[in-house]
Amino acid sequence: MLVKRMLCALPLTALGMAAFFPAHAEEPLRAGEVHVSATRVEKELQDVPMSVTVLTSKDVEKSAARTIGELLQDVPGVRIENDGSQGLKRVSIRGEDAFRTLVLIDGQKISEHKSMSGAALLIDPSRIERVEVIKGPASVLYGSDAIGGVVNIITKKGGDKPVQGEASVTYNGASDGFSESLSLFGSHKGFNYRVSGANSNQGDVRTPEGTLDNTSFKQKDGSAFLSYDFSDTFTVGGSFDSFDGDFNATSMDYQKDPGSDFFVKVPEWKRHKYAFFAEGKNLSDALARVRFDAYYQKNRKKMENYIKTSSGETNVVVDNFADNIIRSTGASLQTDWHIGTDHYLIAGYEVNYDRLNSEGVSYFNMSSPVSPTMSMKIDKKTNKFYDGTQLTQAIFALIESQLPWDVQLSYGVRYTRVRTELTRGTEIADPYTGGMFSGDQLVRPMFDYSGQTAKADLGSTTDSRPVFNVGLVWTGIENLALRASWAQGFRVPILTEKYIGTAMGSASGMTYGNPGLDPETSNNFEIGARYNNGGLNLDAALFYAISDDYITSVPIAGTEDYIYTNVAKAKSFGSELALSYDFPGGFTPYADLTWIRRQYDDGDGYKTFDTATPAWVGRYGLRFRHALSEAIDFNADLYARSQSATEYASKDGDSDYSLGGFTTLNVAFGFDFGEEKQYTVQAEVLNLFDKRYQYTQAILEPGTHANVRVGMKF
Repeated sequence: MLVKRMLCALPLTALGMAAFFPAHAEEPLRAGEVHVSATRVEKELQDVPMSVTVLTSKDVEKSAARTIGELLQDVPGVRIENDGSQGLKRVSIRGEDAFRTLVLIDGQKISEHKSMSGAALLIDPSRIERVEVIKGPASVLYGSDAIGGVVNIITKKGGDKPVQGEASVTYNGASDGFSESLSLFGSHKGFNYRVSGANSNQGDVRTPEGTLDNTSFKQKDGSAFLSYDFSDTFTVGGSFDSFDGDFNATSMDYQKDPGSDFFVKVPEWKRHKYAFFAEGKNLSDALARVRFDAYYQKNRKKMENYIKTSSGETNVVVDNFADNIIRSTGASLQTDWHIGTDHYLIAGYEVNYDRLNSEGVSYFNMSSPVSPTMSMKIDKKTNKFYDGTQLTQAIFALIESQLPWDVQLSYGVRYTRVRTELTRGTEIADPYTGGMFSGDQLVRPMFDYSGQTAKADLGSTTDSRPVFNVGLVWTGIENLALRASWAQGFRVPILTEKYIGTAMGSASGMTYGNPGLDPETSNNFEIGARYNNGGLNLDAALFYAISDDYITSVPIAGTEDYIYTNVAKAKSFGSELALSYDFPGGFTPYADLTWIRRQYDDGDGYKTFDTATPAWVGRYGLRFRHALSEAIDFNADLYARSQSATEYASKDGDSDYSLGGFTTLNVAFGFDFGEEKQYTVQAEVLNLFDKRYQYTQAILEPGTHANVRVGMKF
């Protein structure tokens, strides 16, 4: 029995242990019903020492979500950030910024080196087998960036018949747009295959105050997967993924000011990935499994960031264009070992190599009257070229031990070494503009801040760090599991923070990179309980996190510029609850709630709990499921979404803001019909009372709107 539980500790990432708690599933999974199909092993939910939520393909079928972000918005501990866009949504976990959340697709990282917004979720929801959201530091298992947590998107693979298919069409009233998807898949004589495609075309968001310009988006998604089982113990396979997005973003504040303007256009954001794996199982009495994964991924983003501001008769326009390409090559090798009868070891090595090629053009225009007969004008054009690399290598080991008195102990370590290098950093000012610069090469000024120097010099730095975790689970009472854990997290600075810097999002000034930056670190403590008996399903957690060496930008005296430094700290504490009860007759009341408090410390005497983190977030309602006949099932869900007020306070008070709390009422219903329930029709009406509300300062969320999804399997 112990061996079976140990084998269940393997996620597709080949990097460690994961587990799952179903969110809003029509038929809630019990602790012994959770399957990790991609690895052909399973782990009982009760044995997991961490907080994890899973969204399944069934959840996708019951939703009209246009993006992965919309699917995740009700997960306890998760907050979705959109930066003024409907289509580009990122995930914040337990109050941490989105760039402290690690995003994986089939266990492989989505890298980002030219944005401080975090990795985007570049995949269509129709391809999802499940999404695992691990909350709290998971750096021992998954590496850098996993301070807030991990989002691992696992895609659909083969089937259980020679030829099968899925198709769907969805209308979303929030953006008056349609999404279509089609996939063919199957398994036959050891071969497993899937080919899929999806398309989404969404217009500008419709809010209670009208349609908001520059918020439309389009995305296309295609994939192919093939594997072959040479025997019951050996499998090889490969896959290809393609994503192509076109996104727009804006800010309401600028749109309301006739003298100002702001928009971000991303006409091209493409992701292509080639992956290969080989897996052997039960190779000997001691060696339970060996898995090798390798991949190549190219991520290309073209972007325009336009800002216009006016003060009196002075007008300033900053128009930045960027073409960024990140090529990632990675591999991992994991081995799993039986050590006696009571211990199971997972150990391995992984490597990831990112290459950044960035080209950009920045236009700066300022006009201001000096006298009634004279005005000052500045026109400056700067061409920017950056090439850099980041090589990450890690070894890891995790042991799970069965102790007396129904106690399971897990403990692990990961040692990571990261080399970051800027090989080209050229900024050339146009000599014909008559602007402030007239040379061929613009050499950035040097600033000394607390003994650290920011400049445009080329160079390389190396960071290395071990991290540890320990977890306990007690299962001495049937259907009850009590858990406790301590885990460390860390995040290595990206190329923008170390060398490149950024002018994006600012009408004046520059934020400079700093080669002397250290990795961010954190310690997370958690206790929790799961109880699953009859109709009652409960998962609760209390957590406390301390983060140090936060990277933030601070002003450079006497200038309008900033520099990245390790001066900030944060501490977060809170609770998460997922609770439901299945009454006879098909009624299930449920609640998914999060309470969190987060304090930010700038390292210079300023502390605040107003960190744009709402104290309370929740979804709660009543689900109903009933078989109308042998061929027709009916389901319905009446629920509310609530969030308390969001407050943000800055040290100088210049950027303070407050967003009001809200509650929206929503209803969803649908039918599954056919001999095998192969047809699905789902409809929902969201924000029934046309509530005006915001998750972020940038844009309003949709007003009252209806969504309809029609799907079929064959």
